[in-house]
Amino acid sequence: MRPTWRLGKWRGIPVLLHWTVFIGLFWFYYKTRSVPATAISFAAFFFLLIAHEFGHAAVARWRGVGVDEIELFFIHGLCRHEEPYYERDDVLIAWGGVAAQFVVMVIAFGTGKLLTTLSPFAYQAATPLFRVFIETNFVMVAFNLIPVAPLDGAKAWRIVPMLVKRMQGTSWATSLRKRAVARESARDRHLEAESERIAADLIEKLRKGKADV
Repeated sequence: MRPTWRLGKWRGIPVLLHWTVFIGLFWFYYKTRSVPATAISFAAFFFLLIAHEFGHAAVARWRGVGVDEIELFFIHGLCRHEEPYYERDDVLIAWGGVAAQFVVMVIAFGTGKLLTTLSPFAYQAATPLFRVFIETNFVMVAFNLIPVAPLDGAKAWRIVPMLVKRMQGTSWATSLRKRAVARESARDRHLEAESERIAADLIEKLRKGKADV
């Protein structure tokens, strides 16, 4: 049995399918006990896998990082790409897959609410689809964000110290600007007071000179 199959290419990027993806068929049949529901659920699950890895690839290309190939596994996948030059690009690429899944989750949630109001029957028929796009999707996101390699969380959570450092740097810069403005204001007030003193002395001398005359 071959461990992987080549599905094709997406924008020149080879897409590989690992045999473990088909574990999903047995899992969804165990959950639904229905062949049609299993087929719908597995198709939605497969779509999430693709969306996740394409999210990584899209962000990588946006940041100018070359992508070698995409391989899909059960629950997660791998988007093999060049090593980014900047750490922030590495972190953004890690969040790309979760971001894509989040978009799917939001759309599915909104569509589900709309169908519940407009067509309850259609919503019932599509229940397996919505369960995967919302509930299973949430589990996959949580799993992928575990901070252990090769999962996305190993890189994604590096965004926290980066943001803290950025905020601290901004606060430090703001503090320096405030101090500079305060010094400028103090100097201006000092010059103004000195000018007034000189002018007052000059006026006083002029008055004395006229009085002497």
